[in-house]
Amino acid sequence: MDDTYAALTDETRVRILLTLAERYDEAWSSGWPSFSQLRERVGVADTSRFSYHLDALQDEFVRKVDGEYRPRVAALEIVSAIRAGTYDGADVAVETRRTDYECPHCEQSLVAAFRDHQVYVGCQSHGAAIAYPAPPRAVAGRTLEEVIDLALRKHASDVRLLREGACSRCWGAAGLSFPRDSVPDSYLLDDVPYATATCEACWVSYPLPVAHTVLGHPAVETLYADHGLGPTDAQIGPHDLARVGDVVSREDESPAARLTVGLEDEALVLELDEGCTVLDHWRR
Repeated sequence: MDDTYAALTDETRVRILLTLAERYDEAWSSGWPSFSQLRERVGVADTSRFSYHLDALQDEFVRKVDGEYRPRVAALEIVSAIRAGTYDGADVAVETRRTDYECPHCEQSLVAAFRDHQVYVGCQSHGAAIAYPAPPRAVAGRTLEEVIDLALRKHASDVRLLREGACSRCWGAAGLSFPRDSVPDSYLLDDVPYATATCEACWVSYPLPVAHTVLGHPAVETLYADHGLGPTDAQIGPHDLARVGDVVSREDESPAARLTVGLEDEALVLELDEGCTVLDHWRR
């Protein structure tokens, strides 16, 4: 592993990866570059020096096929992270501002900010409603409101994958489980039952309300759409699943929990197993 990451410590090698990634779309029709084409695009005159750096990137980041050089998934991931600003040491921040959402405990307006590579929405007295990791690229050309909406949509997608046994970050085996006995004091919704999202391969591990484990489920999205609400409404505000949903746990029984989501005069009932898989659902 040390040797793999050491290969990225030279500027020329990083430029090789960036150049190959920029060629990605063009390569579908015209193929990947040869050694001389790639060297010319990277801008290295010394053939021996370029060969040395290119060799250092094989086979972890670049592979040679029929005389052409192609980036591997690891190379594309590194380039995406660089473009997104993930490795940028600059302190990219968006000034804290008030939102239209209210704290369910004190009814103060929640404040929002982007700092330390994180989208944050919360109450200054009662903690965070949203604390979602995001690179600086997330705020480029977007308002803070658009970034919050994007983060919530991304989180719903993440939860859907977790429910299906996959991690959105590393593609490893992951899942959801409950009950969870404790949550950080800084969490805004500390009076609802929580579940845990966990990946077996990477760093992903965090608590989320049991009601949020059904985010992205077609029955939930249809219910919200029928009431003129969108995916973000299910995570924050007066129609938050954790606020309009009632969870009844059934220890050592199946289903393990029953979640009832009420909107106006209609309710959606979902039955969950211990891994938060939706076993059945109906409206009433």
